[in-house]
Amino acid sequence: MTETLRRHRGAAMIALLALAAALALWADINAGYRSISLDELGQIARGTAPASLTYTLVELRLPRVLTALLVGAGLSLAGCLLQGVSRNDMADPGVLGINAGAGLFVAAFIVFVPAGLVSSTVALPLLAFAGSAAVAFAGWRLSVVRGASSPRRVLLIGVALATGLSSATSLLMLSLPDGDYAFVQSWIAGNIWGATWENIPILAAGLGVLTALALYQARTLDVLGLGAAAATGLGANVPRATAALTAVAVGASGLCCAVGGGLTFVGLVCPHVARRLVGPSFRVLVPASVLVGATLMLIADIVSRTLLAPNEIPVGIVAAVIGAPYFLYLLARS
Repeated sequence: MTETLRRHRGAAMIALLALAAALALWADINAGYRSISLDELGQIARGTAPASLTYTLVELRLPRVLTALLVGAGLSLAGCLLQGVSRNDMADPGVLGINAGAGLFVAAFIVFVPAGLVSSTVALPLLAFAGSAAVAFAGWRLSVVRGASSPRRVLLIGVALATGLSSATSLLMLSLPDGDYAFVQSWIAGNIWGATWENIPILAAGLGVLTALALYQARTLDVLGLGAAAATGLGANVPRATAALTAVAVGASGLCCAVGGGLTFVGLVCPHVARRLVGPSFRVLVPASVLVGATLMLIADIVSRTLLAPNEIPVGIVAAVIGAPYFLYLLARS
């Protein structure tokens, strides 16, 4: 396949993925007890719709739907970068313990900080981000031996950290009252608790900047895929590029954990699906992964709100049901 045909095929696939994400967005907006037609959507835009319909869309559904879209896109971006940097097909923020670190910090805040002393709306996102960054740094330091790190070592250390931190979080939760225990458990399961209009601009702006940085470094990611020795021979500063791209991945994962809770497997599955559709070049793989992640999370959100209606399943459980079998398949294959 010539370079021109490859570019046209990639552009066409990106357009199809964008269409799929738009359709999933519309389906998620209409999921629930009350559907919204295009005519009613126009009335809401013009300000002529009934107040109840406007409230249902603007205050109840849109924050949840847009947060699900952004969280899926961010986690998939993080997984794509982690897999590219580590050259490990099973790298994912959840598998490597990054989400577990965020959960531990959130549980510790609820246990040790008296209620009302610090605003949880501000503190919890910051602590989730700090926990993600701390675990990512610890995992990177532990995986480096004699100046080098192997994909297998990164995975094993990540799984060990995730297990240990999850156990520590469970111990902290035993001392919580029922209400706080239910909140932390729901956060760990991935319940998109931070779906508010206040969080959406921050999440969108942060992920937009991080996605732009990832696209800017797409050529470097392609070079890193050749191995450290080959990348160095081609002029890449491997340690600096690895640290920078890992920081971008941790930033995306931390932002998503801050508002979406402990979602797992989204960052594992979506880059693989995107790679099968558009190939290994990160110039196309990064936007494709973002679109696949957004579509998957929107579908998971639809299932979580409609499968057992009027009861709701945490969206993280739906995502895990989709992703866990694929993780086992990758593990068995390798």
